[in-house]
Amino acid sequence: MKRDTKIVAALLAAIPIVILSASLLCTYAIAHGASMNWRLLFRMMCHGMPARCLVVWNVPMPICARCTAIYSGLFAGVVLFSLVRVRIGVAKIFLLAASAAMALDGFTQLATLRTSTNPLRVVTGLAVGIAFGIWALAAMEKSSESADVREFTSS
Repeated sequence: MKRDTKIVAALLAAIPIVILSASLLCTYAIAHGASMNWRLLFRMMCHGMPARCLVVWNVPMPICARCTAIYSGLFAGVVLFSLVRVRIGVAKIFLLAASAAMALDGFTQLATLRTSTNPLRVVTGLAVGIAFGIWALAAMEKSSESADVREFTSS
C-alpha cells in the first residue's frame, strides 16, 4: 500500500472507531443512570430513533442499527483492503450494488410498502460501509499511481 493510501486508511479506520466508541460509552452511561438527553449529541450524524437502534445494556444506542453497521463496515473495509487489493472498477460496482440495496430497503420502508428490520438494516449498512472503505482506498491507490506516473514522466 502506498504512503498516501496508508494515511487515508488510518483516518478511515479512526473515524468509525471514535464514533462507535463514543456511542457505546454514551449507551453505557445511560444504562448506569445518565440522562437519555446524552443521545442528542449524536443527532448530527443519525436520527437515532430508539426503535431502529441496537440495544446494548438494555438501552438503545444513540445511532441507529444501519449507521452502526455502516461505521463498523467502514472499519472492516479498511482492514479487508489491507489484506486483499481490489481494483477500482470492481470496488465501484460493489459500492453501487450495496448502495442500491440499501436505498431499496430505505425507500420501500419510506413509501410504507413494507417495514424494514434491524437485521436487514445491519446487513445493508455493513455492505455499504465495507464497499465504501474499499472503494475509497482503491481510488486513493489509483490516484497515487497516476501521480507517480506523472511525476516520473515529467522528470
